[in-house]
Amino acid sequence: MSKSIPKGRFETLTKEEERKLKLVWAYLFKFWGTPVQIPATTASIQRTTTKASTHSKEVEKPKKKLFGRFRSSKKDEPEEEKLSTAVEGLNLTTTRSHESIESSYRHKDIHDALKDLQPQEISDQFWDFLRTDYPDNLVLRFVRARKWDVDKSLAMLAKTLHWRIKETNTEKVLRDGDRVPIEENKEGMVIQLRKQKAYMRGVDKFGRPIVIIRPRLHFAKEQSQEDLENYVILVIEMVRMSLKEPHVDSAAIIFDLSDFTTSNMDYNSLKFLIGVFEAHYPESLGKLFIHKAPWIFPPIWNIVKNWLDPVVASKITFTKNAKDLEEYIDIKHIPESLGGEDKFDPTFIEPNAEDDKLMSDTEAKEKVLAERQEIIDKFVRATVNWIESENDEDNAKFKAEKLNIGKELAQNFIKLDPYVRTRNYYDRNGSLKLEL
Repeated sequence: MSKSIPKGRFETLTKEEERKLKLVWAYLFKFWGTPVQIPATTASIQRTTTKASTHSKEVEKPKKKLFGRFRSSKKDEPEEEKLSTAVEGLNLTTTRSHESIESSYRHKDIHDALKDLQPQEISDQFWDFLRTDYPDNLVLRFVRARKWDVDKSLAMLAKTLHWRIKETNTEKVLRDGDRVPIEENKEGMVIQLRKQKAYMRGVDKFGRPIVIIRPRLHFAKEQSQEDLENYVILVIEMVRMSLKEPHVDSAAIIFDLSDFTTSNMDYNSLKFLIGVFEAHYPESLGKLFIHKAPWIFPPIWNIVKNWLDPVVASKITFTKNAKDLEEYIDIKHIPESLGGEDKFDPTFIEPNAEDDKLMSDTEAKEKVLAERQEIIDKFVRATVNWIESENDEDNAKFKAEKLNIGKELAQNFIKLDPYVRTRNYYDRNGSLKLEL
């Protein structure tokens, strides 16, 4: 397992990448009502696209306020233009649409994506989005996914925050875990939980948590699309909690197609899974193994591969046996059912309300939440100072301060977790250990 920090993370950014990240934060702060100025050297980045990597030589007047530049004269507008105007018809769907996600991105698109939301609501959701990840690295997932284009990155992040609040209530799905659906007899969700259609177990050679998906256990008529989507979200959110910043920030997935038949095929569910990973959990997939594909799979694959983003497609490997998997996963982490040495039994362990006693301790929870808000406030101040820094010494000072506060915020989440989330299968079997 490599201990080096991958490129494009907060600790390994180039100066150009830092400038892009500063602009993203500056626009978020503007929307949230946090005053910030930005040096001309940062504000003068040329508009980035997936096809262009050159940078503008045009430099604005020193010390000019970034958001004092929003005015009606298009001739005077810099390339990071208005956040506050709208564009018609921005598609806010739960599955990825190349047309809606990739076309006509400008900052005016972003505000249209947020037009039905309050700045405080978006701010709250952003901070709730964090688990043990650092705020900068969460933002950078979206920036890397959009190839360092500030406009597209903001559009993608805005769309995801909208999706989490208005379309899925992701925080509630995680908070309820498996106990609440079982208590409320949500049959479609309960079937999936007890079947363990997907379960997390072991790590690959890069230390990435492994999710094993067993399509042979899936039948579309057993649950509604909403139940399916909530189950997928719960699994993904649990995987997020297993990541270890900054070295391990993605997961490996094994699609175990053993005993797969056409009766298990569900194009809608598969399309949702692909779409949600690409659109709302960017840069979270490290490797995907399609294992033991049967003879009926090639025509299915010919359809599915057209839905895939090229970056995602490049992470897919077809494997036939344990020897193929061993190239990426130690034999001790390969399930015995796939020819490995791991004899783990994924049988579901039923929840117990006694495990969630801390959730009723309101006083203790409020104390930890108050601590969290103080840390967030510190992080915002440090980020403003970092954005406004005009020399390498100050930049390095505030960057280090941000990194330390980000770690402090992650530690706070570990402390907060038992007060805000029901214990689930991975807590009960002891495999989920929140740590940095």
